[in-house]
Amino acid sequence: MKNSALYGAVLAAVVFTSSLAFAQEFLPWEGKNAIQEGDGGTKKVVDGVDFWADGAPPRAFKLLGYISDRRHKTGLIGMFRMSSLEGDVAKLAKENGGDAVILVGSEAETVGTVGSSYGNAQGNANTVGGNTTMHASGWSTGSSAAVQKQQSKYAVVKYVEPRAPVATEPPPASVDAGNPPSAPAPAND
Repeated sequence: MKNSALYGAVLAAVVFTSSLAFAQEFLPWEGKNAIQEGDGGTKKVVDGVDFWADGAPPRAFKLLGYISDRRHKTGLIGMFRMSSLEGDVAKLAKENGGDAVILVGSEAETVGTVGSSYGNAQGNANTVGGNTTMHASGWSTGSSAAVQKQQSKYAVVKYVEPRAPVATEPPPASVDAGNPPSAPAPAND
């Protein structure tokens, strides 16, 4: 009985944890001021995509949209899914034309707990000559763990070349309207 309850709890936890999928979505950006330039920040490269945090690229970039990612982060499956977070984000950014992503926000949310407990109690009573003695004993054990989801949001950006200054023709030589240019002096032979 003890082992079957423990196996049942473990099986339920595994089925519950493995049935939890992650959700990842790209939403395109439309609006003014899509081209921006940051002041810099921390950067690392994952699968050819620049990951910026604590700031933005110190060069011109165009905002393409946002990636929202939600996945479980607890348990063995959660740890596995969290280990592929940046690779998954990089892949989705590339699929949507991005060169880089900027971390906008990240937070963990506790959505519940999982665990199991098992207990046992015994008792007896003896009556001898009108006197009753009772004896009882018991024990229990249990464990639980928080179930957390990680929510992350990234801006997907495309690097753009800075606009080259527009070449202008030099202004024409100024002519004084009151004194038209004089004709060359005739040559003296």
